[in-house]
Order: sequence, then structure tokens, then C-alpha cells
Amino acid sequence: MDKVAELRRKAAIAPAPDAASLTHYGLSQPRARVVLTLDDGKVETLALGDESSFDGSVFVRTTSGAVELVTGDAKWSLERTTFDLREKRLLPFDDEELRRVEVTAPRLSYALVRDGKTWRLDAPAKERADDATAARVLGAIRGLRATAFLGSPQGDRAHGLEKPRWKVRLVAASGAPRTLLLGEAPRPPSRPPSSPASPPRDQTGTSSLYAKIEGAREVAVLPDGAAKDLDVDLFALRDKTVMHFDREKVAAAKFTVGSSSFEGKVDAKQEEGGRRLASLLWTLSSLKAKAFADESGRTLAEHGLDHPAYQVALLDQGGKELDRLLVSADRGGKTFARALSSPRIVEIDPAALASLPKSADELQEKPPLKAEAAPGIR
Repeated sequence: MDKVAELRRKAAIAPAPDAASLTHYGLSQPRARVVLTLDDGKVETLALGDESSFDGSVFVRTTSGAVELVTGDAKWSLERTTFDLREKRLLPFDDEELRRVEVTAPRLSYALVRDGKTWRLDAPAKERADDATAARVLGAIRGLRATAFLGSPQGDRAHGLEKPRWKVRLVAASGAPRTLLLGEAPRPPSRPPSSPASPPRDQTGTSSLYAKIEGAREVAVLPDGAAKDLDVDLFALRDKTVMHFDREKVAAAKFTVGSSSFEGKVDAKQEEGGRRLASLLWTLSSLKAKAFADESGRTLAEHGLDHPAYQVALLDQGGKELDRLLVSADRGGKTFARALSSPRIVEIDPAALASLPKSADELQEKPPLKAEAAPGIR
């Protein structure tokens, strides 16, 4: 309605048009009509007629009955179908209100619960969720948009909703939980794609998914692939952060390379070594696991961590250890690590730690353009 309120007259055409004039301007049978009821009960009308052949402007008839000329974009604002005006998001939600997300997908059923500003896995495991994957799942739910609504659905079985391939259940801080069912219509293998018995296609001509809110009758059409980002595996869902510490609390770091050790203090404003150490904290906090090697952490010797090739201990202002990273030497093309904040032994990409110093002198130098990995981290 904002577009209607913003319409401006380009020219007055006929203050009191006769029937022939209305036909000439396409207003005897308008292409669209808008009726507005104002707060005071007054009714305003606007009828949309033909375009001017001169510049594409549009003839309209106002409440007074006069014919006027407005800009051509008026037709795009007023000529709307019921589908255009409908909400096409199937599960709209407010990020701050959302508390729980449950997804049943072909590969895995899982649940995420809000934990402050982050998400945790609640099923099939209970642990912190991977931030990027949680964001991907929420983005996929937010992106579930109808390309059409079926006025006469043929029943759940015809649309693959009797046994849906996906279910999405949202629980918000207020209001009842909502569950969306998503299915694919059966595709008889003996019939060619052009057969009348083939599943319907959406407006782009590609085969579609179907969805409906559980308990409702209306079925929505979605484009193929709309649900693919809901189908994730457990490794993708699990938090792969190796070290867990608050960068603001780190005052110093102690590095151990083989049998030698050196220490540096974090100082983002003063000495070069302190500035570099401050930047290296980001490297350590963003270190991610490539794979989980041992959840129990009992196989340190097997993974070369009983005598690690490289260690980094992060200390607070009082010298208390906040976390420590143990890194193995190369073991058959693989590098393993474990942080003392978690028992889990993980495989890492050694290139992720290539910028870490191998000597006290390196803390005072700018990192080389092509940093070499620490001993054993190759």
C-alpha cells in the first residue's frame, strides 16, 4: 500500500470522462482496482487502465471519477495475484525467539537447542554444535519458500507426505511448536517424464518438493534441492574447535618445541613480539579438527602425543594455565592434536599452525611470507 500512497499524478486527462473515453483509456473494465478504507471510514478507490503508447505511463481513475496519468511502475504495484500477496516462507521465525530446532532427514535425525548466543546439539549427542553448520541449517529453514500452493492437493501419498523424507519442528519461546513436513512425489520408473502420471512441476519447469504444516491440508510446492542443507551428518554438526579459551584472559603463552621452551607475553600495543603473539591467539582459537581420532583421549602414545613435537600453553595474568595444545610429529601423513580442555584427540591440518613460532627469536620477527610448519608439524 505504500506504493499507492506514493503515486503522483503526471497529468490530468479528463475530469468527467464519458463512457467512450473510459473505454479508450481501458477503464471501462479496469485491469485492477484498489479500494482503501481510511481510519475515519472514508473510502478511496483507484482503477488501473491501459498504458500510454507514448511513454508507458498508465491511465488511472480516482475516487472523484477523473482520469489521470501516473508513472508506468504503478501497474507492477497494483497488478498482484493472491499468490503475490501471500507469505511464501513456510516456517518464518524470529532468531531471538527460537529455542529448539528438530530435524528428521534421510541421513540423520538431530536436534539443536539455543545456549545463549550459540547452539548446542541435543540429539543424537549432547555437546556444542558447529556454528557454521547450525547457521547453515537455520538458513535452509528460513529459505523454505513456496513457488506455488496447490488449491486441490491429491492427498499425502501423491505428494510424498504420507511418509515425509524431512520433518522440521521449531519451538519458540512463545506460541505452540510448528512442524513442517516435506516429501517428494513418487516417480513410477515405468513412465517417461512427459507422462501425465509424472509428478507436477513448479513454475521453473523443474520437478519439485512438496510441503505442508503438520495438521493442515494445504500443500506448498518447493523447488528441488530446497531441503538439501537440512541433510547433514553428525561430524558436520559437532563443534570442531580444538582449543577453548577466552582470548581476553590470555596474558602469556609458553611454547615447547621438543625439549626447548620459550615464553612470550601478549601485548597488542607495545613490543612487536607481543603484537604478534596477540595475533597468534586468533590462529589457535580458530583451529578446527579435520577428523576425530579418539573421543576418550586414552591413546596418546598411539597418536604421538605422549611425547608431543610441539606444545603451546596459554596463561592468564597470574600464571594459571587456561589451555594447552599438544601436537604430534607427522605420523604417516597425518598430524594429531589434543587440547587439555577436552579429552578428544583430533586430526588437524598442519598448515593451520604454520605461523606458530619455533624459537624465541621468531616472536620478535614478522612472519615470513611462506611460513614453515613447526618441527613435526608437516
